[in-house]
Amino acid sequence: MTRSMVWLVAAALAAMVGCGDDDGGDADGGGSDMAMADIGVDPGDDLGAPEDMGDPDMGMEILCEGAGESLCGDTCVTLQTDTENCGSCGNACAADEVCSTGVCAADCTAGLTDCAGSCVDTQSDSANCGGCGTACDAGTECAAGSCACPAGTTDCAGSCVTLANDPANCGACGNACADGEVCSSGTCSAEGCADGLTDCGGACVDTTSDTANCGSCGTMCAGGQACAAGVCQCAAGEQVCAGACTDILTDPGNCGGCGIGCGPGAICVDGACEASGGCLGGTTECSGTCVRTDRDEANCGGCGIVCSGGTVCTDSACVCPAGTTDCDGVCQSLDTDPSNCGACGTVCPSGELCSAGACVADCPAGTTACAGSCVDTTTDALNCGGCGLACSGGKTCIDSMCVCDPDGPTTDCTGVCVNTERDPTHCGGCGMMCMDGRICREASCSCPTGEVCDGACANTRIDEANCGSCGVTCDADQMCIAGECRMGAP
Repeated sequence: MTRSMVWLVAAALAAMVGCGDDDGGDADGGGSDMAMADIGVDPGDDLGAPEDMGDPDMGMEILCEGAGESLCGDTCVTLQTDTENCGSCGNACAADEVCSTGVCAADCTAGLTDCAGSCVDTQSDSANCGGCGTACDAGTECAAGSCACPAGTTDCAGSCVTLANDPANCGACGNACADGEVCSSGTCSAEGCADGLTDCGGACVDTTSDTANCGSCGTMCAGGQACAAGVCQCAAGEQVCAGACTDILTDPGNCGGCGIGCGPGAICVDGACEASGGCLGGTTECSGTCVRTDRDEANCGGCGIVCSGGTVCTDSACVCPAGTTDCDGVCQSLDTDPSNCGACGTVCPSGELCSAGACVADCPAGTTACAGSCVDTTTDALNCGGCGLACSGGKTCIDSMCVCDPDGPTTDCTGVCVNTERDPTHCGGCGMMCMDGRICREASCSCPTGEVCDGACANTRIDEANCGSCGVTCDADQMCIAGECRMGAP
């Protein structure tokens, strides 16, 4: 069970700005007759239109160290597997139960392994890699059941390093730069870092996209955020809730907004709590969310089965994307990787570079030597316009510039690509945030169910404060089920 440390970072509202893929969910949850949810929507002002965030107040937000963790009190836990906080904070499983994809159950679901009551995917879980209790060292990841260095890094004497900028292993393991030199694009230099890169302790990094040095040296992104335009930000359509980036359209603990929780037996569909079993259109219920297990990297082929090592979920299987090859569970580019040039494990000799899958003495015309690779800086997203300048925020490299897909539906907001038709943090325009449980539909903020009570979104089918109609309150021992106050479970 994860119990990682948390720390404070500045600008709570700035951390809520979106930046990435915005696939909010495919299922239509309509038509459900019954739900067991204890949500209740807090009354608030009628904010039918997006609110311009303007200059955000600077505050302090507690963020969890690991992606996928949530803050329970002052401790970060993994709600999917934590037996003391299974599915929600404080929901402890019985002694003879396990926590499987956020639900207390007698046994783990298919594909998951029982590790001291936590149901985990031992093919991707860094705390139980290949078997219960086998933890990967810091800097490595669990890929195909083995601990390995992530793509773009190399194992040098047991440590995963980036040869492009590690001053102790610059361009090759053991090649340490001299005092006064920096490691820039795999080469030791006394002239300082190349244009666009910043010297961080002798390592030349792109502070606009480096999650370990975001905006400035030593500023690390947490809570599942990525670095885009020099700011730690959540993926498009997500915002920080309980210490981690959250999709409020699908998260049953933050359904329609932070802190709006669906109760036991309910799911979150398009920002509204619905009855369990309401997943439609080829989707499957996993942890209170409707997902496409044929293409969901966090639930690939089954609930809780996570793709790792750079793989993507295609037809219910974790596979390497086009242009890369599976090398011991990690997707590598054999065309340009000097450590896997042309074939897995083929390392180019010192002084040579990898070009089109072959080790060469010099890069051919039209390509540039970047950290042992021959790349086209006009189109390479990792070296866009120059070595080490990586595109982030969902951008692609076109004509040496990082831009949002000109043929896509996204807009550049604070350096990231967002869909202003659906993004609740940029609804109808950059910085226009939906409030009080409203979601973004067709560039306008609206209540998920279309119901408003006292200026706030409500769901009169399951809201104990507005059961059946606004203002009808259920007794303390009753639940609102299908718009009626009833005793106990349906």
